[in-house]
Amino acid sequence: MISGSKFFCNRQAKAVIKITGDDAFSFLQGQFTNDLRKPVGGATYGLWLNQKGKIVADSVLLRIAENEFLAVSSHSPASVIQQRLQENLVADEVVLSDETLAFDSLIIGGEGCRSLLKDFGQNELVVGQFIRRGDLFVIPGTQLPFENYTVIGPQKLLASWREQWSAHDWVELSELTWDFARIAAGVPAIPDDLGPTDLPNEGGLEAGAISYNKGCYLGQEVMARLKNFGQVRRRLHVVRGRGSPPERLAVLYQGGQKTGELRSVAHNQEGFVALAMLSLINLNPQVGFGLTPTGPETIWLGAHE
Repeated sequence: MISGSKFFCNRQAKAVIKITGDDAFSFLQGQFTNDLRKPVGGATYGLWLNQKGKIVADSVLLRIAENEFLAVSSHSPASVIQQRLQENLVADEVVLSDETLAFDSLIIGGEGCRSLLKDFGQNELVVGQFIRRGDLFVIPGTQLPFENYTVIGPQKLLASWREQWSAHDWVELSELTWDFARIAAGVPAIPDDLGPTDLPNEGGLEAGAISYNKGCYLGQEVMARLKNFGQVRRRLHVVRGRGSPPERLAVLYQGGQKTGELRSVAHNQEGFVALAMLSLINLNPQVGFGLTPTGPETIWLGAHE
């Protein structure tokens, strides 16, 4: 459970990749699922798909200059994103540079976290934009049900920020506590919760991560067909239980039939919370899940008291 009006979590970004060159914008616009036609200072969350519309990775793309971008991801490895981009470079004037080791990352949140913005001479930061001061970037989060920001910058600089916050009543959270809050809010981590076997729509990402009118990009035809004609047969759900948490990828059963599997799992003193990919065919939300075909119902959709 998260408490405190201002809190932070030291969470190293898995990817910080700089994309530059005369063709950087046009190349990325043809690879990324969301529309990058924002002015300099824009921050856009989206996905990197394969030709079948399955998820390879996710990123927030920061538009540093007309043809200079920074791809930042909390969970998707830099090597995966760089390979995905490199494989689709043909004659484009684009340079990819892995900057991950040069950056540390913090996540901040809570009702009082906006006070950070005053240190940058701003009272608010609109979703879809970012603040930059030298090598320090502040990016508003869009998926969690409370105000939050990701701060990336050089390790020594962020260490100094952490010391200042700790001295001024900010609460430092463990990664486990942060993951519990993320999972309970139904926010998928890519590729842990959604990956190369999954479609964006199966994780509820079609509204915030997909553009349906930007034009062609890798995987766009599949996204268009799903929007116009199709419905997914599986969906990511929040599930909870008491006692020791099951292993990731544990199979779930309902009515003696395999119904799905667990993805991310986190626990605290009250029990565990997880994201589960569940078949929508014959899913009964009023009935729990067992870990064996004939075992007891120990896992439930959403909150279960």
